[in-house]
Amino acid sequence: MTKGEATRTDVGRTGELSIFRKTGLSLLIVYDFVFVSLGLRWRSLPGLVRSLQRPPRLRFERLDPRRLGRIVERVLRVGGHGPRCIVLSLVFLRMLRRQRTPAEIVIGLPPNPASHEAHAWVEVGGEDVGPPPGRLGQEVLARYGGEGRSKT
Repeated sequence: MTKGEATRTDVGRTGELSIFRKTGLSLLIVYDFVFVSLGLRWRSLPGLVRSLQRPPRLRFERLDPRRLGRIVERVLRVGGHGPRCIVLSLVFLRMLRRQRTPAEIVIGLPPNPASHEAHAWVEVGGEDVGPPPGRLGQEVLARYGGEGRSKT
């Protein structure tokens, strides 16, 4: 192994992640899924978001937020089904905090809601970054996590 190879990151020239990085990210995502799922049972949403905003000890090299959102969605999708958007968004928020990316979770409703069904997504710097499918034309109802407090 040459000196250049020893210092190279595990992202190849095509942007492909190494098998070790994929495995590590997948394990962190599953861990955060369990953490979020249990947290939703024991805490209010604002309280859980506050706890997710604290930077976790286990971190990883920065990925583009949109790419990370797709990775989170793929890891948690099983057999064509995945967790609800609120769980998916909270796990994504936690993963963004692992790479020290400030983000907010946003809750919204369609412009003319026919039911009480809300949708959640994550924004970085006011821009929708997912997880897929993202905002879907929803009107913002509440934001959590910007500066550690909620905004409505």
